[in-house]
Amino acid sequence: MKILHGPVNVGNQPWVLSRAERQLGASSDVVARNDTWLGYSADRMLSPKNAGFLETAIRSAAFGLTRQWRYDVLHFYFGQTFLSPGFPLSAPGSLLSRTSLLTDIVNRLSSLDLRVARLVNKKLFMTLQGCDVRLADEGNKRNEWTMCAPQHCELYQRCTDELDHRRHFLIEKVLPLFDQVFYLNPELGHVVPNGRFLPYANVEIEKFDVTPPSNQGRPKIVHAPTTGRIKGTRMILNALEHLRSRYDFDLVLVEKTSHEEALEIYRSADLAIDQVLAGWYGGFAVEMMAMGKPVACYIREQDMMFVPDGIKRELPVYGLNPGSLVEDLASILDRRSEWSTRGQASRLFVERWHNPELIAKAMLRAYERPDSDFELVPQAK
Repeated sequence: MKILHGPVNVGNQPWVLSRAERQLGASSDVVARNDTWLGYSADRMLSPKNAGFLETAIRSAAFGLTRQWRYDVLHFYFGQTFLSPGFPLSAPGSLLSRTSLLTDIVNRLSSLDLRVARLVNKKLFMTLQGCDVRLADEGNKRNEWTMCAPQHCELYQRCTDELDHRRHFLIEKVLPLFDQVFYLNPELGHVVPNGRFLPYANVEIEKFDVTPPSNQGRPKIVHAPTTGRIKGTRMILNALEHLRSRYDFDLVLVEKTSHEEALEIYRSADLAIDQVLAGWYGGFAVEMMAMGKPVACYIREQDMMFVPDGIKRELPVYGLNPGSLVEDLASILDRRSEWSTRGQASRLFVERWHNPELIAKAMLRAYERPDSDFELVPQAK
């Protein structure tokens, strides 16, 4: 069985999962449209980092029309295929944004490869990662705290005016073509009713040495902002600024740096603050936990119905409420003596629930029998 992961390597999830599948004896490749500043790996990079959109789209489509058919399993990511565009179709001011009929026609053409794949008995899988399918308007109405709000995301108005239309098409017309659909953020369970929650598999655990937090000197807090405001970085910075008169700490912001360089910075940290609007932790938090670091994050309780009981029970992250960040962060700083123990629990949690070998075994079973239940069996404590 030959497995293809692509056309994007978001958060290094495709690469690490593919390597674990290889270690289990499967033939598994990652093919990415183009390189990015993060420097994630791929078995084949179709376009260089500085390639324009047109060149990247042509190279991607050429691969999708010719080479992907050599594989038995096509595992796609971020709501895209090799024939689908690498950016939302309805760009502001474009012809597509003004002509919904034309948008629908292009959308349907971009899923043509999936329909052909089903005709020739290819197995189709999709992993969704967030804004590829998150409905901004619905999330704004459902959640008290969310990135889907004008004050938290620069694209909110564009999402509600244009991009949610494309996401509805993805949910209603495209995702049903797949044998199984996974999502990494439990919030997506509200809009992808036939999907399954999948823990991150973005860390090759054996390559992550445990470097416990120090309990001496000024604690080093690390946060990794993304482009825009969706992690709630401004809220985090404001809360920490309020605490500077009461606590002595160093804050390190890791942004616009390669993945390898970022990992070097993470190793010297004592506490990680992840995101406070998404309602779940991201791949950055998994990397920090794999190093034995305590992590603080906002966990949205109403999304937990989509998370396995074992994960909910053992979740080691410090909970943050966006409405009381100052108080919550102060409480965590007051408990520095327990950070090392919390870091040990975090490493164990990653070994049990974010273990690429565990997830790859379940994925290979699903590839063999797409109609089977996807069940994770964690390693014993």
